Amino acid sequence: MDMLVNGRGLVRWGIYDEPVGRINYEDYRLETPLGYRIPSFMRRLLANQFHFIGIIGPELIAGIGVVDLKYLSNGFFYLYDRETGEMTETKKMGHPFSSASIEPFPEKPRSAFSSGSLAIDMRRDWLKASGDDISLELSLDPNATTPLRICTRAGYRGWVYTQKTSPLRVKGSIKNRAGQHDLSSPTYWALSDWTCGFMRSHTCWNWAATAFSLDDGRSLGLNLSCGVNETSFTENAFWVNGIMTKVDMVDFEFDRDNLSLPWRIRSADRKVDLVFHPEAHREEKVNALLLATRFTQLFGVFEGTLTSEEGEIIHVDLCPGFAEDHYAKW
Repeated sequence: MDMLVNGRGLVRWGIYDEPVGRINYEDYRLETPLGYRIPSFMRRLLANQFHFIGIIGPELIAGIGVVDLKYLSNGFFYLYDRETGEMTETKKMGHPFSSASIEPFPEKPRSAFSSGSLAIDMRRDWLKASGDDISLELSLDPNATTPLRICTRAGYRGWVYTQKTSPLRVKGSIKNRAGQHDLSSPTYWALSDWTCGFMRSHTCWNWAATAFSLDDGRSLGLNLSCGVNETSFTENAFWVNGIMTKVDMVDFEFDRDNLSLPWRIRSADRKVDLVFHPEAHREEKVNALLLATRFTQLFGVFEGTLTSEEGEIIHVDLCPGFAEDHYAKW
């Protein structure tokens, strides 16, 4: 499939088995709720894009992200050392229309950010980033698993296309004040989240994800969310040795006043029954007139069970990963 938006300016909702070459959001027939056509230059301003890559291992968890809201952008790069509890992070707000670039090709992504001490360059098969007291250079193997590609309604006339890929094999290293860390071990994996669309102007979600090795040596990828991208279809899935099992709606039970308490995560189809135990977190509160966000990303371990399409019960024991609680106005 060459283009997401067809010649009539419309998109097809649902899960895509075939690759989507270009997310040509500027060709979408975007209208106000009362039916007034929004001109092309405004469509470019209203589209939101972000690209995140997470790296997960027994000792270290890292995250690199680029967010492009056109009129505002930001980038971040962090490393959490699970053994020492140390967090090293660089995050920057970007200049409008210049600091961030996310090309509209989810199968061959290229995302970049540059502002001050932070520089990020993410491609399909490699990643390079540097910040204050932290740097990373990795190669990624995107062929070991089948991505989840999905397009859902967002609000009255909007939509969101997202592509989740997990797990990805990694080779390379990351460096912080403590020295250089080799990430080429079989115990280190990555996950990718590439998203573009006309999102709700006020939105919130919870998210949980991991990419790791099970005790029996098989690889595990996990992507679960609640509150976004679930209008008729969900972005919930897990992968075992690259084979995807689709999951129904997911409920997150947690205490927003004390996010460090365990989270219970269960799906309506009973394929997911997990507990997430937080170890540490990073948070951000921004109020920049057009943009407001309250964001907490937690690092910890999952335990519980997953059930495959064939009925196999997969035991998850102290598997490190992410959970997230996020409100956004954009």
